[in-house]
Amino acid sequence: MIGELLAEVRKDHHDTQKQLADKLHVTVSAVRSWEQEKSSPSHETLVNICRLYNISADYLLGLSQVEHPNVFTQEDLGKIREFEEFLLWKKSYKAKENSSLSQKRSPSKQ
Repeated sequence: MIGELLAEVRKDHHDTQKQLADKLHVTVSAVRSWEQEKSSPSHETLVNICRLYNISADYLLGLSQVEHPNVFTQEDLGKIREFEEFLLWKKSYKAKENSSLSQKRSPSKQ
């Protein structure tokens, strides 16, 4: 399963077996062997393939049909950024509010 999916992903990214081999610092015969299901990449190499092509290991291993599990649209990313800014503002506001309350509660030293 990994070989067929690896070949598909590699071709989707317009890489030849040699280009993938160069990027992973392995031989072309190693890539060919993986794609022909004669052998499998090491765990470290599998992680490097996933990072290189921005895919999940589950997808490459055939455990998931989702190639890119966390793909967001630009609209989604904008909403996420807005929410992040709100949370940071709220955290800052609460910190200032708590500081102000604690100053009011403690008697000032003269």
